Amino acid sequence: MTRLDSQSSISLEVNSELLWWTQDMSWRYDEIRHCGLKICRVTNNRYRFRHSQMVLFYGSNLKLYDFPMPRYDNQLWALLHEESPRNVPFVPHDDFLQHFNFTSTFSRYSSIPLTTQYLPQASDLTRSDIHMGLSSKNVYQHDMSLAPVVFLQTDCNTISGREDYVRELMKHIPVDSYGGCLHNRDLPESMQNDYLNHLYSPTILHFLARYKFMIAIENGVCEDYITEKFWRPLIIGVIPIYFGSTSIRDWQPNNDSAIFIEDFPNAGALAAYLQQLELNETAYNAYLHHKIDLVKGIQNQRLIHELKTRSYQFQEDRTNDENSLFRKFECAMCKRTKLPLQQASKRHYNCSFPPVHVPLKNHKEPKFAADWRSMMGVGRCQAKLLDAFWRTNLNYTKNEFESRLNDMLDKRLCN
Repeated sequence: MTRLDSQSSISLEVNSELLWWTQDMSWRYDEIRHCGLKICRVTNNRYRFRHSQMVLFYGSNLKLYDFPMPRYDNQLWALLHEESPRNVPFVPHDDFLQHFNFTSTFSRYSSIPLTTQYLPQASDLTRSDIHMGLSSKNVYQHDMSLAPVVFLQTDCNTISGREDYVRELMKHIPVDSYGGCLHNRDLPESMQNDYLNHLYSPTILHFLARYKFMIAIENGVCEDYITEKFWRPLIIGVIPIYFGSTSIRDWQPNNDSAIFIEDFPNAGALAAYLQQLELNETAYNAYLHHKIDLVKGIQNQRLIHELKTRSYQFQEDRTNDENSLFRKFECAMCKRTKLPLQQASKRHYNCSFPPVHVPLKNHKEPKFAADWRSMMGVGRCQAKLLDAFWRTNLNYTKNEFESRLNDMLDKRLCN
């Protein structure tokens, strides 16, 4: 890597120039990337816009009124977004995505898929140093008055209605809740400081491994959106109680590695099933073949292939390391600047619209369901308006965008 400054000149033969348009990223640079046989200049200096063959965007920091217009002929756009689109609801729609040539999202259909981004490596699923047998878990449950189920979340307003479901489940089976949502038990003092930024720390993993079941409900429902909520219990030998990705059965280590909320009509039925498993060690262990069957281990060939061939590795700090997600994305795009034009689509997200939530008793809606439905509807309207502005290939202001958006909403032009 070669770092450039205002006094530097580029003596190497640079194949292409890539511009990060996102301005509120925490780092500033102008560097040379050596990406195999390709050499690219990567900068976030917007004065280099005219010279850039590709413009890079980070999905979580997109602003509706801040896109590079006019767009030059054959100038490529690429989007990196490893999170769900809940905070940028205009992103998962065709009206928005069709203007991008390449993406790197959680979807298996994106240019650089990040589907298993939260699973460090396959060996973590089979490691035995953290896993406890059911008899050991029973001892902890008795001696420390632990519940059979653990819940650890701080985001209490989700599209999926996670908190609403756990509240119902708590009426039927004890649940220890350590996070800010439905909090009823404190973490040990040594673990309370910044644990959210150390999701795979040995201390956290050994602590959670004492439980039999762990609630793993994603923030939102998208086809391949799978986070640490699913992988972490599998790593520690705790059975996940899962809701989220509609393709999750494609990615579990074996055919029966998790309990799926969608298989039960309500939380009461799920609780009854969990209580049966507690009393049947054979049935309980059937979910843990990746831990206790040393011969077969992981049988899911799709998962094995993905972990062997993915172009990135898990990083808890995704900004500073040379092997970070951002660096990998830059090099992947550097290699694609000369490829034939491609076009992204909503398949690069495949998120449910209208949004889907957990099944609640008597078909009740989660507390914030109407708010999320409205927000996602506005997001679709925003995508339509962006498409209209971008097709003119003219610059526009924040006021112009907001005025047109309000007019569309008033006239119900987005339904």
